[in-house]
Amino acid sequence: MKQSKRALALGVLVSLLLAGAPGFAATEPSSAERQSFEELQDTVINLLQALVDQGVISRAKAQELVQQAKQKAAASAAKAAQVAAQDRNAIRVPYVPKIVEDSIAKRVAHEVQPKVVASVVSEAKREKWGVPAALPDWLSRVRVDGDVAVRAQADLFSTANQPNSILDFNAINQYGGIAKVPGYGPFLDTTENRDRMRVRAHLGLVAALTPQWSAGLRLSSGSLTDPSSESQTLGTASARYTVGFDEAYVRWNSAPAGEFSAVSAQAGRFLNPYFAPTQLVYADDLSFEGASASFRQGFGPARGASRSNVFATLGATPILEVPFANSQNKWMLAAQLGTDLHWNDGSDRLRVAAAYYDFLHVTGRLNDPNQPGLFNYTAPAFVRNGNTMFDIANSTDPTVNLYALAAKFRLVDVAATYDRGFGRYRLGLSIDAVRNVGYNLRDIQNLNPLNLYSNAAQNSGYVGEINFGDPEVEAFGQWSVKFGYRYVQSDAVIDAWTDADFHEGGTNARGYYIWGEAGLADHVRVRARYLSGNEIVGPRYGLDILQLDLLSSF
Repeated sequence: MKQSKRALALGVLVSLLLAGAPGFAATEPSSAERQSFEELQDTVINLLQALVDQGVISRAKAQELVQQAKQKAAASAAKAAQVAAQDRNAIRVPYVPKIVEDSIAKRVAHEVQPKVVASVVSEAKREKWGVPAALPDWLSRVRVDGDVAVRAQADLFSTANQPNSILDFNAINQYGGIAKVPGYGPFLDTTENRDRMRVRAHLGLVAALTPQWSAGLRLSSGSLTDPSSESQTLGTASARYTVGFDEAYVRWNSAPAGEFSAVSAQAGRFLNPYFAPTQLVYADDLSFEGASASFRQGFGPARGASRSNVFATLGATPILEVPFANSQNKWMLAAQLGTDLHWNDGSDRLRVAAAYYDFLHVTGRLNDPNQPGLFNYTAPAFVRNGNTMFDIANSTDPTVNLYALAAKFRLVDVAATYDRGFGRYRLGLSIDAVRNVGYNLRDIQNLNPLNLYSNAAQNSGYVGEINFGDPEVEAFGQWSVKFGYRYVQSDAVIDAWTDADFHEGGTNARGYYIWGEAGLADHVRVRARYLSGNEIVGPRYGLDILQLDLLSSF
């Protein structure tokens, strides 16, 4: 029993000595401490040897005690090292008085909290925290946009104009004859000044179906028959306005949104896919039916979707589907080739393009007296003013008239625009020239047109513009100005598809225009325009137009 107690006590002593005193392994010992410890270790080892020699404990027992002591020493050293490492990484915080604690809390709340909150809110908006779980997946892929514009307009006619001098062919066709037009008769107003208010509105959505596929719809105000104007004149005895789709398409791009796309194609009803810096050939509000495709070969550095390239655009637009006479369907076929160049780190940009627009079967055909109305479909669905017209009714009833286009329309258009940056502002120069190569004066004269005012060809036109200011006027303080000159002969372009504002729209007009617009707030701007136009040939038709627009977008 005494030997067991001695062995137990000796084991404890050996463990303590071989493991080291508490805290000894965790700190660097002094030379005196190290010497004292080594002397004590030697004493214990000698004591163990003496006990073995006297038979108090066996040599195996002594070795077991030493082995156990070493294991405990290793475990103790490892634990001490871990505690020491944690202690080195720990931040010692002394006692902080209450007044100092309150001061630190106020400073953190004042300086740090607003930045943290703003960062969290910004990230929440960007990533739409909570929205994806609350809304269906398709809704996150749909973008809604639109605009509303209100206009005050004054039409000021020249005092040299003569009344009842220019026929309103659209009204004549609508009522079936010159003598059948009610009210003030079959003539355009050329003498009575007019003041009116107008409104235009769009509401559209674009759905991203995949990174390459998208679909779009847009509703628009305005007449359902006028293809180049979406403005609604106020003063309808509170009757509601007509609304129709001016966009309904499916589109494919070879690259995701925001990247340069080498190929894009669309079908349905869409906005103008052709490079057109002015409204010489096509009005801004005109949309196209059918299909189009654009091909681009990029070169030079890429800046997202913007990159220098050469491009080609092809399109086919059905104008009128003719039942029982499919071969006579009216079409517009288009091909455009051009280049879009960027240099000087994007500060300079030059775009040049040439296009060919072939209007098939849009020229009128004279009816056979034995088959009245046979070719009525060749008359245009809408006429503005300027194109040379002839009567295709050929009726035995003198009160029946139906007017159609006398000229063929095969247009060659060349357009260019150059932009240069000056700090936040840009200077832009644009030129657009068109010639109707399908025009044949002799063929037109043989049709005995009612409004052929010259024996010289009337098949050319051009527009020149210069503008300066902010590239986009979308915020308070942004502004831009524009000056342009327009010269468009009678049969240079289709009068129903060209600019609907200058000279009340159409062709056979020349003159200048001045624009100025300024931002009132984010997405709200005001625009003032003065358009001064006169006829090129025919009866005197001078008209100045003042427009003041309040425009908003979302």
